[in-house]
Amino acid sequence: MHVEWTRVVIFLVQRGVTALAGVILASRIASGQPHAAEGFELNVISACVLGGVSLLGGRATIAGVVIGVPIMGTVENVMNLLKIDAFYQYLVRGAILLAAVLLDQLKNRGARD
Repeated sequence: MHVEWTRVVIFLVQRGVTALAGVILASRIASGQPHAAEGFELNVISACVLGGVSLLGGRATIAGVVIGVPIMGTVENVMNLLKIDAFYQYLVRGAILLAAVLLDQLKNRGARD
């Protein structure tokens, strides 16, 4: 019974945080655009993997994700300040994600042996 209530609470918290993020995004762009956050998925996944979240599941820490988010934010900000084209920014973010996943795989392979 505790598992079911825990799931309900987690989904309620997730819904609240998502609604807050939507309000913040809408206030930043001063309108409600349904495709405004398109493409943020790669940033989120990259930040989480940089923070130590394994794509294969397992344990992760909030502190690691909190460290990964500013790293990706800094990389994105630097690329914007250097006026790097959006296409190349996607390539850099993808390369960061690929490197983080490869390092995670190497770490997991070393832990298994």
